Amino acid sequence: MHGPQRFHGQEKRVIGWLNKGRWTLVALALILLASVVSSGSAAAPSPQENVSLFVGNKLVVSSSQQAIKSVFVRGNLTAATVSNVSYPSKNFTLTTNSTQLYTLNIWLSYPSTYYPAIIINDPTTGSNIQYTSYYVSAGDLNLTIFADFQPAPNNGGGVPLSWSSFFGWFSQFGNAFPLWIKVLYMILGAQFAYVGYRWIKFEDEKRRIEGHLPPLDRGNRIYMWIDVVFRTLLAGFIISLALMLGETVIITVAQYLFFVTLNLFPLVDLFSLFFVAVLGLIIYLAREGLDKFLDLKPMMED
Repeated sequence: MHGPQRFHGQEKRVIGWLNKGRWTLVALALILLASVVSSGSAAAPSPQENVSLFVGNKLVVSSSQQAIKSVFVRGNLTAATVSNVSYPSKNFTLTTNSTQLYTLNIWLSYPSTYYPAIIINDPTTGSNIQYTSYYVSAGDLNLTIFADFQPAPNNGGGVPLSWSSFFGWFSQFGNAFPLWIKVLYMILGAQFAYVGYRWIKFEDEKRRIEGHLPPLDRGNRIYMWIDVVFRTLLAGFIISLALMLGETVIITVAQYLFFVTLNLFPLVDLFSLFFVAVLGLIIYLAREGLDKFLDLKPMMED
């Protein structure tokens, strides 16, 4: 009697152990499945892109499907313009009017194939440049973009003119001439302007008093002032050329005849000579054109 009872007891213990082992295997299988699912969801692609744009450009994130689920933007949002769309969406845009740096975290998800892309839009030219694009068979995409808006290049297009920009350009242009050239033409300009004004005024009063010739009209005054400007440039060209040639001759004679090297103030400047020569030629042709085609040269006594 004790033998069969002992056998049945052992059988029950074995069956209980098998039942416990079965549930243990089921629990391990569930844990393994949960880990696989969690690891699969955590393994969503997370690309990062550094995008450089110019101020005024638009950063566009587009998708072939309505896969954009949410967008997180970090930066100076008071200077930014963000597209106001409802999600899920196919497009998202960001632009700013100043140099800024933004961080964008964009979550995309779709049950089938979709094609996200990063595009740089230039409103001034209407061009769209594709920075990069992706192929996603299905599922999630965690996209991070570091958008760096840099100052636009100064190419002259669309830049409003102002007095400050004009004076800035004029000062930069004036730096191309030596100081002594600028002083020379300032003195000659003031002198010829004073003498020219007295000359034109004297001619007009003389004509009105004597009555031999008609008084000067506006066209005659314009012609005479152009003639004054031409004579100023001509005098300055002759004086500067004489000074440059004189210094060159003195340095050459001292070096090759007396074997002495003179360190004089450099006067030779071919750019100023060329510029004055071209400008004087233009003014001379303008003066002759006014005389020939418009007959603005005043009549003079023999």
